[in-house]
Amino acid sequence: MLLQLLLPENKIRSTRKKWIYLLFIMAKRRKSHGVPFKTIFSAALLSCLMAVPGPSAMPAWAGTVFDKHLQVGKEYLLAAKFEMALKEFDAALRISPGDANALVERGTAYNGLGKYDLAIKDFSSAIQATPQNYLAYNNRGVAYFRKLELKRALQDLDKALSINADDPVAYLNRAGVALCDGSGIVSARKIEAWLKRTAWRDRYACHAAVLAAYGFKQGGDTKAYQEIIDQALKRTDRLLWPYPVLRYLKGTLKDKSELLHEAEESDYDSTQAHCFIGLDLVLKGKTEMARPHFEWIVKHGIQNSVEYWIARGMKI
Repeated sequence: MLLQLLLPENKIRSTRKKWIYLLFIMAKRRKSHGVPFKTIFSAALLSCLMAVPGPSAMPAWAGTVFDKHLQVGKEYLLAAKFEMALKEFDAALRISPGDANALVERGTAYNGLGKYDLAIKDFSSAIQATPQNYLAYNNRGVAYFRKLELKRALQDLDKALSINADDPVAYLNRAGVALCDGSGIVSARKIEAWLKRTAWRDRYACHAAVLAAYGFKQGGDTKAYQEIIDQALKRTDRLLWPYPVLRYLKGTLKDKSELLHEAEESDYDSTQAHCFIGLDLVLKGKTEMARPHFEWIVKHGIQNSVEYWIARGMKI
């Protein structure tokens, strides 16, 4: 993973410390790269979904050069400089063809560039080399989602979760695909079980609960819809986004304009707010009122969010 190259593992033992260190690096690089923090943050989320490196038979000198190309490529990914990242990963793969870690990294760069067929090819090669590589399955599922090949996306995301049942990002991705596919209630039940199993401790719990609520509503389970909103209101941090979405769904915000106001300082949050308002309207049968929200997302939204691709995938 990216974080294993930033600092020796014995110096960053917990996931929480890894993320603190990553955010420090992002802030440090913000000025030097000339990239807005929100762009770096979105790229960081994408870059952190990398496969673990497989065994290598390279000589020591080649390994050093390989690692340098891989690390520099990851830094470019962090800055959303996908073309430059691609060059570094190409160089790494010339030294070690078939390295699963480098293949997933390069596939992620291709995803960032919108070259989804090339991304899928790299993820598939990584899976062939390391069949239990759940991150490769997750990222390939994302590529299929972006191609709107929803059935294939669901298959890959289910495989990722069968390998690692506690991967929060795979739950979020699957929920987005399922809402577009019309099977949101299936993902909602999976998220509900995961939240219970993890006692709502994951930092993605609120986001997952919001997507699950829409899944239950799409499937007509009004009781489960209300219950997961009530649970999320009690068990997630009211100071963090997307907590205001829960209040919107509960009816304690005045209207959609208040939700958009809550999100206006962040394009990422605004992308989610427009999507959740649009979904709410679609599920109420108000398709024409939902359309402007999805159109806003396609024009202005952050592409490294699940909600951007929900907006692209909804058939309205």
